Amino acid sequence: MRSTGLSAAALARAANLDESVVSRALNGKTVPSFNKISQAARSLGYELTLSPVEEATLRLIGSSMQGLVDTINRYSGSADQWTHISASMRNLLEFPDKQASDFAMVTNGMDANWSAFLAGLYDYQHWDKGRASERGLRLEEPWTPLRKICRSMTEPAEEFARYNVIVPVGELSWK
Repeated sequence: MRSTGLSAAALARAANLDESVVSRALNGKTVPSFNKISQAARSLGYELTLSPVEEATLRLIGSSMQGLVDTINRYSGSADQWTHISASMRNLLEFPDKQASDFAMVTNGMDANWSAFLAGLYDYQHWDKGRASERGLRLEEPWTPLRKICRSMTEPAEEFARYNVIVPVGELSWK
């Protein structure tokens, strides 16, 4: 954007996006979906193209879910993992893919904690997990992606708690 001289506000107007969406993306607080990036590019007179492998990945997993998976893979274990992952999750919930991504494909190669977390997210969104069983995904010990949980936080979301993943309900509400 620097080379074009276009401001975040001008990009938001040109792409018909909320300025907060553009700001969060530019500040690394969210990973915009391919559809949003493509929409912004088209509004500026550009066309994005994908390789056949990239197109197949988007068809199988979906761009917003892929953004969440990429964010989990990139920030898992870092001190600020929840900041990045919740922003990416918010992006997925605000701009969902046209259909729920195949759960087995999404969690392929993911560790047990994040697979359980995604199972909770699928339940929270009422998405089908295919043949995945609750028993097989439930963690033996409670786990949370948050750095710390304060006693004053809201109760754990039951969709996550059934997998022994502690995510307070308040963490699933964004303004």
